[in-house]
Amino acid sequence: MRGGGRPARAAGPRGRGASEGGGWPRWREDHPETSFDGLPFVLATVRMTVPAGRRWQQHRLVENDRLRTRLIPLLGALPMSHSLLQEPHGGQHCRYGAGGPMLWQDTDPGRWPNTLYRQFQETDGPRSGLGELRVTLRLETRDGLVSTAERTIAECNVRADGRLLLVQVPDRLSAAG
Repeated sequence: MRGGGRPARAAGPRGRGASEGGGWPRWREDHPETSFDGLPFVLATVRMTVPAGRRWQQHRLVENDRLRTRLIPLLGALPMSHSLLQEPHGGQHCRYGAGGPMLWQDTDPGRWPNTLYRQFQETDGPRSGLGELRVTLRLETRDGLVSTAERTIAECNVRADGRLLLVQVPDRLSAAG
C-alpha cells in the first residue's frame, strides 16, 4: 500500500502488547509504506521488561526522518514513575527529588496499587532495594532493517529515564548507517 498517509487509529499499528508470549510486532500488508509527505515509515516499538519476565509494549508507525523528535510521543506512553509490572521497593513508592529518590509508604494496604504490588510480591518473592527494568526501543523498516536501543533503569523515574534511549537513535534509519 503506497502513499496511504498516516494509519487510522483503529487499523494502525498502535496498542499494548500482552504481558506474556509473542515477539515483536511485525509489518502487516495493510500498513502504509509512506506518509502523505512521501516519507517512508518505520515500525517503532517501546517495551518494558522486568526480571520476572512480565512486559508491556506499545508500537506505532513513525516517519523515518528526525526520529529522535518523532519518537517522543511513543516514549511518552511510558508510565511516569513505576512500571506497574513488579513491586517497586518493599511497597514504597518513589520519585526523584533534589537529593535522589524519595520513598514514602502508603499506609492503606487495600488501596491500589498496593494490592497489585502485594500480588507481585507473592509471585516474585520479597525485594530489597529499588527494582530495575529493561526498556527497549526497536525500529524496523519495511525492508527489514532493524535497529535496537536498550538500557536498564530504576523503577522510580521510568518515563524520564526511558527517554534517554533517544541518544542511541539515529536521525534516520538507513542501511548506510
